[in-house]
Amino acid sequence: MKAWILWILMAIAAASFALTANAQTISVEGKGSVEIEPEYATLSASVSHTAKTAGEAQAMVDRVMNRLLDGIDSLPINETTLDAGQLRIQPRYRWSQATETQEFQGYEATRELSFRLLELDSVGDALQLLSREGATNVSTPVYGSSKTAEARARALARAFASAKADAHALAEAAGLTLGTADSISTSGRTPPLFRPASRGAAMSAEMAPRYEPGQLSVSASVSVVFSAQP
Repeated sequence: MKAWILWILMAIAAASFALTANAQTISVEGKGSVEIEPEYATLSASVSHTAKTAGEAQAMVDRVMNRLLDGIDSLPINETTLDAGQLRIQPRYRWSQATETQEFQGYEATRELSFRLLELDSVGDALQLLSREGATNVSTPVYGSSKTAEARARALARAFASAKADAHALAEAAGLTLGTADSISTSGRTPPLFRPASRGAAMSAEMAPRYEPGQLSVSASVSVVFSAQP
């Protein structure tokens, strides 16, 4: 009886070894992308001023920020995204070669402003307003869409299809039969890549420039390991 059990175990081990020896895998990577229309734009700006005292510097940036906020009231923005509460005050120094010391220049106050613009046709008006009313720095608009998650799912499907097509080609070239996907992994989410249609250009000194938003490209990549048999 013991000899019979030992023979069965040896047969199973031999079959497993043969299966392992014949089994092969094909590792491939695939990429996919989907382009969607942007729905909104996030605008950011800052106001900075340096004065002899911290109070004077803050008062100056507060006056400019109030003008900016008054102007923004006329724009189609999402009120819940409006943020103008960040204030920084820090001393400023400049190196003097004559005295070889850091000389105090005053206090610099900076306030940050950001908001989401709901109508893309108003991007030119918004940027012009920020510059006209005294914003020290205006960042490039960041476009976004509520359909980003849906677009990523489609991009992942395209990435897997691309990987599988490559695996089929490799299996055929090697004289193998492609099996199922043993493992699938994807990289972390990346922000949509903005592809501008064209640069904005002012029609006249009085007219706000037009900004064509272009497309948002949502991309994804996958790594897949397929089984393959002779």
